[in-house]
Amino acid sequence: MARNKNDIFILRKQRKPNRIFLVFAGILGFIAIVVPFFGSNLRYMVGSLFKTVFVSVGEICLTIGGAVLVIGFLKIFFKRFSVKTILYGVLLLWIGAFLTGVSFDILGFMIGGNPPPQGYHFY
Repeated sequence: MARNKNDIFILRKQRKPNRIFLVFAGILGFIAIVVPFFGSNLRYMVGSLFKTVFVSVGEICLTIGGAVLVIGFLKIFFKRFSVKTILYGVLLLWIGAFLTGVSFDILGFMIGGNPPPQGYHFY
């Protein structure tokens, strides 16, 4: 039988097995087996891992921010002064100080550091 070019064919894709359910079941199994025995230990280990990562990123931001700030101030002598460069440097220093907990003073402005404790008994 000859097919007309106006015939409509519906092609159905074969269904692949749903792997999302297997991943979800694996996560639940991990939680059910590991967390009751090692939950508190696991919490501190994950916390220390993230602290190490954030401190490393903060140190990189401090290094790059310090270099950009120095370059921004040196541009004054070459008559290519740019406020944008200095602001990028200060912003990177602020992010690095926030992540590492370091505090320092730039032109009278305190950057970074931990906030002072609240309450009369800490003075």
